[in-house]
Amino acid sequence: NNNRKTGTSFEQQLCISLSGYGFWAHNLAQKSQGQPFDVIAARNGKSYPIDCKVCEKDIFRLERVEENQYSAMTLWRQTGNEGWFALRMTTGEVWFISFENMERAMLTRRSLYWPEIKQFGITLEEWVSKCT
Repeated sequence: NNNRKTGTSFEQQLCISLSGYGFWAHNLAQKSQGQPFDVIAARNGKSYPIDCKVCEKDIFRLERVEENQYSAMTLWRQTGNEGWFALRMTTGEVWFISFENMERAMLTRRSLYWPEIKQFGITLEEWVSKCT
């Protein structure tokens, strides 16, 4: 499946990028029952679950947030941590949107277009500097 290859490639590239920024980053193996996150990253005693999504035409359809991801990120937040979505744009740019902001967007939208992704999200570099 070409979509799966593209997604897996993005997950692997993100792990390599995060490692370059001093994170321990692990790409969780795809299993038939599915896992709620694609990548778990950790640095300075904090861990970050990240779900990776490749955005064709720089649009993220919010229906792509799966129920197991939603419930797992809700539980993760109860531990005092935030889950994240990493969105790869057609240019290769990576933008991070917190689960909280994704939830907020889901109240009024079906999709996030490029201007909204920039409004709700932060760049990879901004995300890294936020993770002190």
